[in-house]
Amino acid sequence: MKTKNHIGLMYFIVHFIIEITCYYIAFSYVNDAQFMILAFLYDMLAFIPEGFYGMLNDIGLKIHFGYIGMIIAGTALLMFAFDVKPVIAIVTVAIGNGMIHVQGAQMTLRSSGGKMFPSALYVAGGSFGVVTGRLLATGGVSVVPVIIIHCLMIIPIILADKQKEKVLAGELADYNYADEKTGRSLVIGIAVCIVILRAYMGSVVPTSWNDDSVTLILLFSSLGLGKALGGYLIDKIGMRITVFISTICSLPFLIFGDKLMVVSLIGLMLFSMTMAVALGLLVSVMKEYPGLAFGLTTVGLFFGVFIAAFIKFDDLFINCVSLAVMTLISYFALRLIVRKDRKNGSN
Repeated sequence: MKTKNHIGLMYFIVHFIIEITCYYIAFSYVNDAQFMILAFLYDMLAFIPEGFYGMLNDIGLKIHFGYIGMIIAGTALLMFAFDVKPVIAIVTVAIGNGMIHVQGAQMTLRSSGGKMFPSALYVAGGSFGVVTGRLLATGGVSVVPVIIIHCLMIIPIILADKQKEKVLAGELADYNYADEKTGRSLVIGIAVCIVILRAYMGSVVPTSWNDDSVTLILLFSSLGLGKALGGYLIDKIGMRITVFISTICSLPFLIFGDKLMVVSLIGLMLFSMTMAVALGLLVSVMKEYPGLAFGLTTVGLFFGVFIAAFIKFDDLFINCVSLAVMTLISYFALRLIVRKDRKNGSN
């Protein structure tokens, strides 16, 4: 296996495990009167600081956030096991999660030679971990097996670290997905806004078919597959075509899939490919700050989900119209900043 794909696979596993830990803790408090506050606190402390952690690496500080994050999140599991106050456990696991996210981004982006699949594969692991942790918690599974699973995270981290020298020497100059005629600030602004829009849309897509554990697994699996597929298609057929597929092609499946599970799952899979697009664009104009670039996507995710908690349309028709409008805005905005595809993708 090529180094870049090996590291992507290792951090897919790491991401899978850390999300099991986080969502096991979070959803163990689902019946708590303060659950919504805890959920908000978790999202804020997990997502917003990631750009700061990433920038510390970007400016040359050799901090291995993978090991640190694993220890911090593991401590949160022990806190949960010994009935420490929920807010303390949530804050602790959120901080650990954010650190591990950044380590995965740095390792995959710096070792991929401008290709998006390894980092997209790494990101995809989170979707499978989220649903697993959630079901373990709501299913009443003991914390002991979760602690054991969490400790296993060290294996893929060590295996990825064996390629550390190749990562440190990684060439970020090969990320060239943004239009050269477009200013850096405009690319960053549009890319982050697209993440916010798509995160909002993902929170309000009509899915009345999602009413049990099996459909929940299928939903998150389609999201995970889409995230990985986005990176793969960017490498194989180019960024512009991938933008079209993930926006325009996904729309009819999203708005007509409310009661048709298979149709909706296809739409969600195509829709989630946008994350690889946004990350590729940001790294293209922030080559010296890949950790910060990744952190901007997580900030966008936070605000998109946050907005959706307060603004959504109960009427199905109005909701679908709003999804269509946001999709068209996303497509034409991305067309403005994405360079024309060349034969070899980014090169």
